[in-house]
Amino acid sequence: MEEKYNLLTQRLLAEGYTAEDYPDYVTIRESSCFSKGNLLDNFYGGFVYQNWYIFERTFKTPCGLQCKGLRCQSGMMYRGLNWTYEDDMPLIFCPHNKKDCKRKHELLQNEDDVALRGKCNVHMVEEEYQYKGSVENILKLHDDEIEQKKISFQLQKNNRTCDTHMYFDRDTQEWKMHYDPESCVRMRCSGYCPVLGKTLDEKRGNVFYDVKESGRDYSLDGTLFEGQRFATITKGNKMFDRSVSMDICRQYVELCKNDLIQFVKLNKYHTKIFFAEWYGYDYSVEIMNIRAMQREGRDLLQDLEDIKAGNTVVHESDRKKREAEEKKIRRNKAREKKIRKLEEKILEVGYWNLEPSSIDRIHADKWLHMERIEELEKMREKKRTEEQKQPIQLTVFDLMNQ
Repeated sequence: MEEKYNLLTQRLLAEGYTAEDYPDYVTIRESSCFSKGNLLDNFYGGFVYQNWYIFERTFKTPCGLQCKGLRCQSGMMYRGLNWTYEDDMPLIFCPHNKKDCKRKHELLQNEDDVALRGKCNVHMVEEEYQYKGSVENILKLHDDEIEQKKISFQLQKNNRTCDTHMYFDRDTQEWKMHYDPESCVRMRCSGYCPVLGKTLDEKRGNVFYDVKESGRDYSLDGTLFEGQRFATITKGNKMFDRSVSMDICRQYVELCKNDLIQFVKLNKYHTKIFFAEWYGYDYSVEIMNIRAMQREGRDLLQDLEDIKAGNTVVHESDRKKREAEEKKIRRNKAREKKIRKLEEKILEVGYWNLEPSSIDRIHADKWLHMERIEELEKMREKKRTEEQKQPIQLTVFDLMNQ
């Protein structure tokens, strides 16, 4: 018997079945075949079970618990083994969450292996499935117990809880809650908040912060200003890409300042910080003045004080507005260039000579008014008339041939 075949295929071949004649509860996935001459030479190691059959079969854990095939996980090839139905090695999550079980496969006893952690191997048995005492029954009882613990936890907190911020710790078998206002932002929460015990403020705003970059200006090295330092403060940066309730903003400022600082440094200034540390550059980033506001406020007196202290002050809204204007100018210039090129083509071949479905005709209808098209047609006709009126210059050879 060839070892490249899975156990199911080895058994069926021993019983006399072939790739052309096999039971209806198995199939061959021809799309995974390695060679046309042998359909059993495929990625799955030969025959595979039909889902309608295997999902209803009874499986048993090493400790004697029954379960349905539908609950099993199959198809993983890991650590030199095929954890599949066909090799009688599908996996389930241990319903008792028993970490020190010595009955399951030795590879599954290593809790440091994330891919196999908490899992148990099962095998198919020729037994009638009994729900009572099965894996499904134990998990149902466990789910009911978890739900009871959840109700008890909520009562202990006087119902000041929210499912978004709650989770069940399977190690301690207890419900816990970690209030994270950023989750409220992602969920776009509004209306009554059970954690705060009130209706969220209808006034909407954002969390703003300032960023101060300072260090040595290395671009001046080799000049008379070598060694000069710089300090730039970018004010009015927004944390969220949409406005949210001011209550959520205030809670975020109170509870998540460190998260904001780490997020901004990691996502916006990571490259600068990394290379500064790598090459030993004099460079630092400071996140400051974190506040919750309905809209960006500008303190002109503070700006003047910062400028007097030698800082360059930049407002994020001004920078974005300037970038938007520059982008608009570039876009308009690019469009004007395309329009000029299109008009040159119309002067050369004519608007009505363009194919109705061509991209030039579509752009002409979209970008040009009919008055402009008629003007171009008149210019084209005038150019053709002038070309026809020009005298024809004859060469010596033309005169000799006359």
